[in-house]
Amino acid sequence: MGVNTVLGPIHPEQIGIASMHEHILWSSPGWQFSPEANELFNPPEIFQRIYNELIDYKEAGGQTIVDCTGIGLGRDIEFNVFLAKSSGVNIVASTGFWDSIRVMHYFLTKGIDYLTDLFVKELTRGMGTTNVKAGVIKVGNGKERMTPFEEMTYRAAARASRATGAAIITHGIQFAIKQTEILLEEKVDPEKVVISHCDSGNALDFERDKCLAEKGFNVGYDLVGIEPEWSLQPFAMSDSKRVELCKAFIEAGYAKKLIISCDHDGCRIGLVYCGTPPHGYSYLLKNFVPRLRSAGISEETIRLLLIENPKRILPF
Repeated sequence: MGVNTVLGPIHPEQIGIASMHEHILWSSPGWQFSPEANELFNPPEIFQRIYNELIDYKEAGGQTIVDCTGIGLGRDIEFNVFLAKSSGVNIVASTGFWDSIRVMHYFLTKGIDYLTDLFVKELTRGMGTTNVKAGVIKVGNGKERMTPFEEMTYRAAARASRATGAAIITHGIQFAIKQTEILLEEKVDPEKVVISHCDSGNALDFERDKCLAEKGFNVGYDLVGIEPEWSLQPFAMSDSKRVELCKAFIEAGYAKKLIISCDHDGCRIGLVYCGTPPHGYSYLLKNFVPRLRSAGISEETIRLLLIENPKRILPF
């Protein structure tokens, strides 16, 4: 069993400390065709900024980043390869889509067999026209409802996961239970699924999280550092509450099902209205993990969250 990184497969023991839900580049499909494209994305400048963040993460002990940026959302395969080579940080890329309003029309017209084959192809042969393989499948849905296309992507992701053994990382916590129902209908292995953003401040449900873990799914408290002090997003929540949430989940006996991460965007291309988070990839290790220690979380448990759980989920 191995883990697909943008530089090729690695042994699970080489994952080390992993942040399972981050983004290198993040954008809306089509930005590159705008007249202001060159102003929005200056490759050398953005590369240097993200490189510095990755080095900071590496110096803090981090070894692997999972880039949950699917097709059309800013995923730049060559950019990620260059970053991984330069920084020495393992970067695991994603196939899959987010919500349907951010899917290019070309894919919206396709059926489930096409989407399944697309995900499998990107995981086993290469993303797009490259031979660089994805390492996980990202799926998601909007806040108001799950559209028929979005449901189809979940089913396709489940089938691709069954065919390859790849992990699935979700988005759209308001529909977490529906996500799991669809995935289980498709006979996915819940051990290979992370239900992300369970720490959304506007959608907290501790009983839901325990239920997910009981069914075998992994629970992502992966909005670390996104706090109301700087973010206007409705899902922002103070890290002090997030520490309490993590501690309660761990003390309930579900440490082996918990994933922590920051959902940080190295660069938001053309999404300046969202603002830029003041924390980088290293925030998890330099700021949040010490707070877990101060709350009484043991080193053994912290190792479980940062190393052992990713090592169980990511390998094919």
